[in-house]
Amino acid sequence: MVFAQLTWREGLRDMATYLNAKPDALYYLCFREPVAKSTLADANEQRDWRRWKELAKEFIGQARTLYAGEDLGLRLENAL
Repeated sequence: MVFAQLTWREGLRDMATYLNAKPDALYYLCFREPVAKSTLADANEQRDWRRWKELAKEFIGQARTLYAGEDLGLRLENAL
């Protein structure tokens, strides 16, 4: 799911289409066969949402440090 966020995928179908567009690259992402949308949905349901919450908190903390002196036009404490 982090891959989907970083590549601006708009949903599971978009993510599956993007991944399956380069079947040779799937091997290096540890996929042995084409990725199905239902497989991504099942994996997403089995993951605890709190894991992503903690990751987001970590990224926000890093962003606060990196951009402490800059006016970005947004408040990072409310960026989720």
